[in-house]
Amino acid sequence: MNVASHQKAALDLILQRRSVSRFVEGQLPTAEQLELVLRAAVTVPDHGSLQPYRFVVSQGEGRTRFGDALAAAGLEANPGLPPGIADKLRKKAFAAPTQILLIASPREGMKIPEWEQVVTASCTGYAIALAAFALGLGAIWKSAPIMDGVALREVLDLRAGERLLGWVNLGTPTEPTEARVDSAPVVTRL
Repeated sequence: MNVASHQKAALDLILQRRSVSRFVEGQLPTAEQLELVLRAAVTVPDHGSLQPYRFVVSQGEGRTRFGDALAAAGLEANPGLPPGIADKLRKKAFAAPTQILLIASPREGMKIPEWEQVVTASCTGYAIALAAFALGLGAIWKSAPIMDGVALREVLDLRAGERLLGWVNLGTPTEPTEARVDSAPVVTRL
């Protein structure tokens, strides 16, 4: 394959990628797929090569721990939270067989500002989703209204200055997604 073919294949991959919200339960990504997705995540633009991020992979029993921590965070933020809402938060951890939790871990005392480090950490979610698509997996970035609390900090081992940005649900899609690309509605030209 020549350079032009590689470029076209890469561009086609980017243009065809779509978020997937329904996954085949129990069909985990293989260890090799998961490793490739995580390797892709660390290729994001990173001023200063700080790697101001880290990941927590949630599968199996880990989903229960993550879901319980999400529900606990909701109850901590709002002690009067109805049980049904706490259960909805808990169920977010079971929307896919695997979640890759994205944690911003900015480095203090660096010339690169914190906001730029958080942007770098955020880019990892897109790299994960793109790599998942390239491997025939489905992926979607998710979050919750409450992303901090004692239980979440504990289960994710969050250190001072770190924060959960969201997570990428990952697995085998239940149905194909339809590609649609139109940049016109979001582009202004000067």
